[in-house]
Amino acid sequence: MNELEQELRSVLRRVEPPPGFAARVVARTPSHSRGWVAAGMAACLLLSAGGFGYRQYEGRKAKDELLLAIGIAGSKLNIAQKKVFDLSQRTIHE
Repeated sequence: MNELEQELRSVLRRVEPPPGFAARVVARTPSHSRGWVAAGMAACLLLSAGGFGYRQYEGRKAKDELLLAIGIAGSKLNIAQKKVFDLSQRTIHE
């Protein structure tokens, strides 16, 4: 690990806040701002849930497309196998 990586790791390491930190922050926040904070948190939660739902949708869509492609490839393979079998039967009987 180079020096820059070590420095970044030390600067970005997780540090636990002192006891009572959250309570002090809330106490210093004006009461009219708390509504905006709650609204912002709700918006973040909704966006996160929406992003998760979209990823689920995209995953299902990709799975369906893959299954369709496998089905098409399988049917084409069956056609090719039948032609090979028919050709081999003609060769044997002639």
